[in-house]
Amino acid sequence: MPKLAVIFFVYFLSGVHSQGTGSGTNGNLRLCVVEGRGAYKRAARHCPVLDREKSGIECVLGTDRLDCLRRISKGSVDFGVFSPEDLVAAQWAKIDVLVTNEMRSRSRPYARTIVAVANRRILQDGSTYLAAVLRNASLCHPGVGVDDIRPLSDTLSGYLESLVLERACDPELSLTENRIKALSQFFGNSCKAGPWLLDKARDAELKRRYPTLCAACSGRCDTNDPYWGDSGALACLASHGDVTWGELDDVRAYFGLTSKEGHASADRFAYLCLDGSYQDLDEPNPCIWLHRPWPVIVAKRKASEAVSNLASSLSDGAILVSENWHGALAALLELHQGLPQPLAPPLVPLDYLARARGFREAYSQTGCQPPRHITLCTSSLIESNKCQWLSEAGAVYGIVPPLQCSLRSSVEECLRAARDGSELVVAASDWLVRAMRDYSVSPVLHEATPIVDHTSTVAAIVQKSSGITDITSLRGKRASFPSYDGLAWHSVFKYINRNENQNCQFKNFFSDVCAPGVEKRNYTQSVKDAFTNYCFKEGDEIVSGDEQALRAVVEGKSDVAFVSLATFNLLRGKLISAQEPQVYETLMPICPKENPKYCFLSWANIGHILAAKNITAMRRQEVINVFTKLDQLFGKHYPFHNAMFSMYGPYNHQLDILFHNNTRILATDEMLNSHPYDKIPLNFERSLFKDSSCDNFDINFAAKTTPLALSLIFFTLVPFLL
Repeated sequence: MPKLAVIFFVYFLSGVHSQGTGSGTNGNLRLCVVEGRGAYKRAARHCPVLDREKSGIECVLGTDRLDCLRRISKGSVDFGVFSPEDLVAAQWAKIDVLVTNEMRSRSRPYARTIVAVANRRILQDGSTYLAAVLRNASLCHPGVGVDDIRPLSDTLSGYLESLVLERACDPELSLTENRIKALSQFFGNSCKAGPWLLDKARDAELKRRYPTLCAACSGRCDTNDPYWGDSGALACLASHGDVTWGELDDVRAYFGLTSKEGHASADRFAYLCLDGSYQDLDEPNPCIWLHRPWPVIVAKRKASEAVSNLASSLSDGAILVSENWHGALAALLELHQGLPQPLAPPLVPLDYLARARGFREAYSQTGCQPPRHITLCTSSLIESNKCQWLSEAGAVYGIVPPLQCSLRSSVEECLRAARDGSELVVAASDWLVRAMRDYSVSPVLHEATPIVDHTSTVAAIVQKSSGITDITSLRGKRASFPSYDGLAWHSVFKYINRNENQNCQFKNFFSDVCAPGVEKRNYTQSVKDAFTNYCFKEGDEIVSGDEQALRAVVEGKSDVAFVSLATFNLLRGKLISAQEPQVYETLMPICPKENPKYCFLSWANIGHILAAKNITAMRRQEVINVFTKLDQLFGKHYPFHNAMFSMYGPYNHQLDILFHNNTRILATDEMLNSHPYDKIPLNFERSLFKDSSCDNFDINFAAKTTPLALSLIFFTLVPFLL
């Protein structure tokens, strides 16, 4: 960069600093950065440069781009880089921000310009309707993938289809199948390669049911098919197809219109317009179906002028040199080529998006009537807020049926709503038995992780000096549980019954038990007292949780605690307890004979999406469709993770909101039979469905039993109450 330019830039930025328009220290402008994944961390590398050189710019790390938008709206940060899809979400959420600069990487007005290209054999001279031209034609569909730009997103692809097709709303079919069926009935033998659904079994079923949409493909109709994607669709068209959608630059390049030697078959094709007319491929300004805008810089109103001036003052040298602060800023803004183009004046998101043909309309499509929704029940305000933003993000990317969120007072209230069939609920494994037994709901999807230490485990923890070396040595000992009727409670009951010949009873096994939560049930006072006499209390409240169960062992109130290995390792690692943490070093797990490697009595997925057991197969499939697509877009599928929103990330600086942060993927029951899950012994979910009289009694019979009878059952299960 020339010295004069550097001097001017430093002088300009010092002016920005002195204006005090930013929300940072001494009026510094605060940039919200969403950190990348993998080895390259932009913020870790470049933000210290901004601080070291007193640039007048401060970095703030955002969980995702919608988190950054919320921060800008609240005024805690000043600007950031966003996609046009983010602007749609900002518009829907009524976030008051301004678009100050476009981030163009090429010298053209839009990031994508979508045209339709047709084989001249289907074109008709004179006035005609688009539907008349395309009916029974062979469509080479570019497909829909995990990349929201290439291939097209569900929203943009659905919009292009809606310009040709009438909406199908058969109530007996899922919305996805309605769309597939409409395509199949309108077009002739076509190729829509790639995944139609993420559920592989259901995807294969739909492809068998609507074979004409794979008939023109050149392989298995998946992402490995030669005709999948943008370039694949053009190859399909050139080979035998009738029509496709494509990026204008890709079309020109494919048919050789940008070089001296054109494609041999270019004269056989033409641009197809929305009114049914057509234009030659060498037309310099062809008819357009859709524009997708560039990424943009967005700022809060108060700082918009300073941000616009700052971004506009960057030079080409800043992109090439990252050792100084202006180069670091260019890297944080992800300027690889091309400079930010100022908008004069800055625009609200709605006005900016309105300049792109069809883009705003793509997000204003009407749904079926009566409308369908997937409603997720939440039990806290912060859960509800995160759910609402997940709903917005899903709607932007065309996920149907749209996700709705409800707010109720407790998990129990959510389970009641789920039992009635109107809503879903996300719950940890501690709720699994109660949900199935008392509310007739069951898991549709599981929050899964292949990392064993991150699953919900139950281990037996004892003092090293106790002399207890195996599970059989626990007979007659005192036991403490995190809670009554949770994962640990049922895991231990099932394990001891299965391995110690207890015939569905704890008879003569434990001498005393602490099970917090039993005092809140409708049992006799003698039952409540017997299960809580040795529990810790804070005032009149009995303390629950893994830590109190372990504390009971440490203080000699109990001989064994049944807790998660993750909690035990945290305590032992001195990451939780600040009061005499060394005492936890005296504890150890005892391993069951079936599981010496992992040393737990059971493991379960960390959470579950629960629905009424009697929902229809179609409704169940729609739930799977919606949440697996949300997971694909906003989960942890590197390198395709969409940084717009993080399903499993922190929300408002809190962990494990709505979903667990350790979740790797949302999976169906079939996951339990796949590697590596089938190699991990003692799975709790499998044990719930085993055909055993004890399990049937535990889950089904108790649900039909009165509170008085339940108190009697306790006396048969726990002999020390007799």
